[in-house]
Parts: sequence; C-alpha cells; structure tokens
Amino acid sequence: YGAMRILTWNINGLATTLHYHPWSETKSYKILFDTLEADIICLQEIKCQRSKLTSDMAVVPGYDAYFSFSKIKLGYSGVAIYVKQPLQPRWTEEGITGVLNSKIHDDPEFDSFLKSSLSTDPLALDAEGRCIIMDFNAFILFNIYFPNDSGETRIDFKMDYHRCVRRRMDDYLKQGRQVILVGDINAVHEELDHCDPKKSMKEHELLNFKDLPQRTWLDQLIVPKGPLVDICRKYHPGRKGMFTCWNTRMNSRPSNYGTRIDYILASTGIEEWFKNADIRPDILGSDHCPVYVDFHDQIHYKEGSLIPIKDVLKSDSIEQSVLFTRNYEEFSDKQKKLSSWFGKGSIPLASTSSSTQSKSTSNTTATITTASTIRQQQQKQQKSVDNIPANSLSKKRKSTSMTQNASPNKGQRLLKSFFGADNSASEINSKRKEKLTLSPTESVESSMTTTTTNSTEKDEDIDIDSLMNEAKGRQDTKQSWNSLFTPRSAPLCRLHQEPSKLMTVTKKGPNQGRQFYVCSRPFGSNDISTTNEYQCDFFQWKHESNNNGKLLFK
Repeated sequence: YGAMRILTWNINGLATTLHYHPWSETKSYKILFDTLEADIICLQEIKCQRSKLTSDMAVVPGYDAYFSFSKIKLGYSGVAIYVKQPLQPRWTEEGITGVLNSKIHDDPEFDSFLKSSLSTDPLALDAEGRCIIMDFNAFILFNIYFPNDSGETRIDFKMDYHRCVRRRMDDYLKQGRQVILVGDINAVHEELDHCDPKKSMKEHELLNFKDLPQRTWLDQLIVPKGPLVDICRKYHPGRKGMFTCWNTRMNSRPSNYGTRIDYILASTGIEEWFKNADIRPDILGSDHCPVYVDFHDQIHYKEGSLIPIKDVLKSDSIEQSVLFTRNYEEFSDKQKKLSSWFGKGSIPLASTSSSTQSKSTSNTTATITTASTIRQQQQKQQKSVDNIPANSLSKKRKSTSMTQNASPNKGQRLLKSFFGADNSASEINSKRKEKLTLSPTESVESSMTTTTTNSTEKDEDIDIDSLMNEAKGRQDTKQSWNSLFTPRSAPLCRLHQEPSKLMTVTKKGPNQGRQFYVCSRPFGSNDISTTNEYQCDFFQWKHESNNNGKLLFK
C-alpha cells in the first residue's frame, strides 16, 4: 500500500470482532490491525467501557490507542483511534462540543454558538462517546460515530450533533486549516449509495430522496455544495453496489443488499494529496466493512517543494492526552506492586533475627513440654487398662463381636418384595421357619421340586403372541411420547419450496420474544433479479398451522 493510509471502520463491538473468522484463529488485535495495513485506524461503535478494557485491546504492539467511552450507557457507542508508531498527534480532543476538554483549540466563539444555536445540552451531546478530534499538523482529523435515524424521539439530538460537526469544521477551514472527516455518518448521500432507493423513499414518504434531514445535511457538506470531497466516490464515480453496511440479521450481505453510510471526506485543499480510496468488503467481523484512503508518498505542502507525507505530519510539540491508553493508570506501568499494599515498612534485620531466635526458642520449649505431657497421659491410660480383670475384657470383646456379626444376618428386603400378595411378610417368615425345621437333605430336595414345578408352570402359561403385542404397545407408546417433545420441522416457503429459518422478534413491543419463520435465502430485491434468487415474502408465526402451505400472517 501507499506511504500512508487512513482507514475507518464501524467495528460493532471491539471485543466481539475477534470471534469471527479468520481472527478467531489467532485472537490477536495486532494481526487484525496489521491486516488493515493502515497508519491511522479509526473505529466506531466499539461498545466497550473503561472497566472492561483489556491490555490486549489497550496496548497493541506497534500502535498507540486513544479511546472515548459512553458515559451514560455502558457498553454502548464509543469510538477509538489506533495510530501506528512512530506517528503521533499534536493534540487530541474528546467530543464535538469541547465541554469534556480543558480548552477548545482555536475556536473562541464556539461557546456562544452552543448557548444560542442548540436545543440540546452540550454535555448530553458528548456523553455517548461519539467523537475524537486529532491534530496531525497537516490536517485536523474527525473520527465520528453519528447518531442513527431512530425516529422523532431523537431528531433534535441528532440534528444538533450534525450542526456542531459542521460548525467545528467550518471554523478550522476559516483559519486555513485542512480537515478530514471519517466515520459512520449514518446517512446515504445519493440514490447510487442505496440498494433500493425507491423502497426507502416509500418508507419515509419522500418525494425527493435527499429530503431526509441527515441526507440534506450530508449533501450540503459535500462538493459541489459543500467544502469536503467524497474521496471514495471521487475514484469510483459511477460504481454501483459500493456498499459499506448490511443487515446481517436478514443475511443481506451475501446478496450485497446494503447501503453506503461510512465515508472519508476531505477538504478540497488537500484533494491532490490522495492517490486512491476504496472499501474492504473482504474484511469480516462487523455488519460494516472498512473504508480507506491512500496518500501519495510525497506531497506539495504550503506551496513548497515535494515533501514526504510522513514528514509533514510530524510535530515539534506533543500534548499529553487523557484518552491515550498508555496514560491510563492500569496500563502505564506505574501501578504499585501487590506486596506494597501489605505492611507499612520493612523490619530491621537485627530485630528480625532476634525475634526469630526468641520465637524458635519458645517453640522448642513448647514442643518439649507438649511431648512430656502426652507421654504422661499415655502411661496413665496403660495403667488403667492393666488394672481391668481379664475376664471382663473378654466379655466386652465377645459382646462387640456379636453386635458386629448380627447386622449381616438381618438382610435388606428387595423393592419387589413390597408388591404382590405372594410376597407378604408373613409368608416370607413362615417359609423361613419351614426351612429351619427341615434337614439339609429335605431342604435340597424341596428346592429342586419347587424349581421343576415352577419351570413347568411357566412353560405352560407363556403366551408368545400376547408378550409380543405387549412389547409393541410399549414401543408405540414411547414413540407417541417422543413425538410430543420432538421439534416440528420448519415449514416450506411458498416461492422456493425450501425449509424456512426460525427467527425471534427482538424489537420492543407486544411481539417481543415471539418466534417466526421466514424464507432462508439471502435478503435482496427480486424485482431486480429475474431468477427469484433472493428471499421471498414468506412469513409465519411459530406454533401456527400453515394450512397446507398457505400464508396465514404477513
């Protein structure tokens, strides 16, 4: 790849990305980041919190990490930037409004803008960990996770956030600085960036595709109406299907039924610095894919001669950042050792040795005293035993042995002895008495006679057919019971006549938790396809009869 690359990726959970193939084989963030081949890696929706941040996330060999976490909803939103060493930003800010920082860089009028132009508390706008701003000397980098389109409840929050972003960038541009905006903007710019623009217009009841507030804002930001260039579209102006986000719950990625909502936008003053830009749909681990831009090896900086791009990014002074993970106490190598938490200081060697000697002396004395005491007790016990008459000892031994031998003679009754009239306790006792009165010879003859008689009676009474019928009945009963607990096979969808897949309603409402069947094929538009290769509109609630394949609910 080129001399320097910036990459943006909505990772949809930093901790879960390594569960995907091929990252699951190594479980290494370094291998993941090295595969991205970027010098500045901007991540959104990390879904992590400070207390859950592990050392392998925070301290990746060869990279410096900067994190902004959500402060109101743990494990939600959040952004991070990994900068490949030895590159370093001049300064770093958290948030778009500046309220989380000790100072707002180069923007003295922004405070009055916050008070007069917004209906949302600036602290609330920056409480969700959506933005990190970095100064790389040659440009100001904005890594932002924009609020999504969650309906009327958050429309004021969403558009106030957009206004803050535009104001901050405009201020830097007025000062002659260059800006680069990367991230998940959660807006589609053109119809070309949407898999089904007509359906989107119908769902939002639009006459014009760009009439959504976030689309209008984005359109006003990008040239020719705005000051920023859509770098990916610059190098692929008519490319269809250049999508960066797919609905994975509906399995729409295999059919590339998605949208382009992840962008790299740069001010027109540095447009010539770039030589290429593209998406990386081959990188798995999220419902989004990475987007990157490559710089030329050398650039014209401030109307001068050609200078290596990485030399232009170097800064003479570096501000320490609270977002830098190596400054976190738990990752800074400044933590106290565990032994330091126990005891206020070391004991002098002389006092230690003397105390040890006194302890060993006292322990030795105690050991000798204890041994002599035990010996005296044993002698007393032996004398008491010697004074007991011999005949009394023999009686005790006999009684003990009789007690021990009595228990095996009692015998434990079998469980089957409690069932049936022939095995009553009285009959068993009488049979025992009869056996006791018989001589050994009579007892053997009696048992042989009984065995012969019983075997003869069994041979005469057995009915093979009835036994087989009984066994078959048991088997049928078992199968009937098993069928009650065996899951029913999935119904066939109407169009393809293929087994459907089972899904669960996760959206809050009266149907949350209910299960339903839909077509198992990838989600796509069959209006465009002539082979009906995509998911059909089959829908059926679980546990509802499908009336021989007819659709009950839709």
